[in-house]
Formats: sequence, C-alpha cells, structure tokens
Amino acid sequence: MARGRNNNRTSHGDGGGAIHYADMAINKEDAYKKGVKSLHSRTKMAAEMLTEGGDIESFLMEADPDNAESFLLAQRNRVKAIAEGNAKQWNEIENFVQAVKNVRGDIQRQNQNSAAAGGNGEEAAAAAAADEAPDYERSIQEAMETVRQSKESDPNYVSLDDHEMVIELKEALGEKVKKRSRNDDDELEIVNNVGSDDIHALKCPITGMFFEDPVRNKVCGHTYDRKGLNQLFSTRKTKCPIPGCSNNTLSLSQVEVDDEMKLKVRRHKTREEAAKRKRDLDETMDDDEQGGGYTVLE
Repeated sequence: MARGRNNNRTSHGDGGGAIHYADMAINKEDAYKKGVKSLHSRTKMAAEMLTEGGDIESFLMEADPDNAESFLLAQRNRVKAIAEGNAKQWNEIENFVQAVKNVRGDIQRQNQNSAAAGGNGEEAAAAAAADEAPDYERSIQEAMETVRQSKESDPNYVSLDDHEMVIELKEALGEKVKKRSRNDDDELEIVNNVGSDDIHALKCPITGMFFEDPVRNKVCGHTYDRKGLNQLFSTRKTKCPIPGCSNNTLSLSQVEVDDEMKLKVRRHKTREEAAKRKRDLDETMDDDEQGGGYTVLE
C-alpha cells in the first residue's frame, strides 16, 4: 500500500494534476456564465412584458381592476428576485474562477520553491509519503472567501442591488434607476421607457433581414446574423460593419449566441401574427355586419 501511495504522490505530488484541472475550470468560465446569461435574457423579456404602462398592465387594469395592481406587483417582485439570484450566481462564478487562479498560483510557487531548494531525493520521497494529500477543495473554498471579502472591502464594490443584471431588469420594468458614480457620491436617475421593439434593431446590419441565428460580439457588443457574418468573411472583410465601430479584427472567436435577440425577434413575430389575426377577424366581422350576417334565399 505504501508503494502505491508513493506512486500516486510521484505523479500528483507536484500538483501537476491539480494545475491541469485548475486550467480546465478557468477555461470553462464562459461556459459557466452561459446558463446565467440565458436565464437573465428570459427574465428581462418577462420584465418587459410586465413594464409599467405596458400592454399587460393596460389589459389587466381594464379586465380586473380590483386585483390587477396586487398581481402585477407580485410578478414584478418575482422577476426582481430572479434577477438578484442571477447576479449572485454570476458573482459566485467570478469568485470561484479567481479563487482557482489563486490556488493554481500557490501550487506553481510551491513547485518553483521546491525545485530551487533541491535536496536529497530519498528524503524528499520520504517526506512526500508521510504527508497527507493536499486538500485542494478546502483551499479553493478558503480562497473564495478571501476573494469575496477583498471585493466587499473595495471602495468601488458593486452591491447586489447595483449589479448590472439587477439594474437592467429594473430598467426593463420601466422603473427609475439611480446609478452611483464611482468618482463621487452623485446619483444619476435614469428612466428607461420600454416600448415596442425597434424593428431596425431586430434586423441584421449585414443582410437587412430579421435575425435567424443572431450572434453577439463580445468585444464591441454588436449583434449580427451568423449567415450575414459568413457573407462578410467571404469578402475578406474583418471590420465590424456597424458605422463608427473601431473593432477592426472581427472574427468568429469574438462572437457568441445572442439568446436575448432570439427571444426579441420571436416576440415581435408573435405580436405581428396576433395583430394580423385580429385585423382579419375585424374585417370578417365588418363584412358580416354590412351583409346583415345572413343571406336571404328566395
């Protein structure tokens, strides 16, 4: 058994395996955040439907004025709670990744110190066999707490209420949002009047057609349809097609799926189809009224 343990320590005692898994975790940061981004996009869409003065509020106030206000308040509070949960999960992902980076750095420094110290190989092997395997999980948990405390003590620390996801959600609800400047204590009051989607914002800037497979540029923040982007690359152009954008190194590695835009386009098309059905129904009713609603047979 002792020999088997020595073999394990020889292959992993230098932390090589731990560093490998640390690198894997760090490289998956975007994958960890993808699910949070998707849920946040859907939460914003729900908030826009519940916006003050929106269609749902107007309908409920007319259909059920006694209960509409309390119902809307409950639903708005619910989406706010979801947004806060998204923001908290986002912070925890960033804290975890930073903690893993810190622990990886500690392991690498220990390896460098051991290599510089040298020493008798037999003594080193005996010491490795006597030591317990490092508890990396505990090290990461402790590092996460250190990262969390460090952030919270920072003068520029952004609380959960001021997190970008929570602010965006409140703006989507049409609420007044106060943003505190980092340079002073001035507060800026911002009101986002959410209305119907700008039809131009739902179309690819390259093809001019509604987005089918929208992708968002992580560098400059602009959205294109994947088909349009491929057309652009076929002409060997690498500059973002949005006028005034300084991104001159456009590439597929810069883009990610834009779930929020997908939902916006889907919602717009659903509204258009509903409006068309209503127009068709109104025209049918008008025809019936003009014709008396029945035909007299002689």
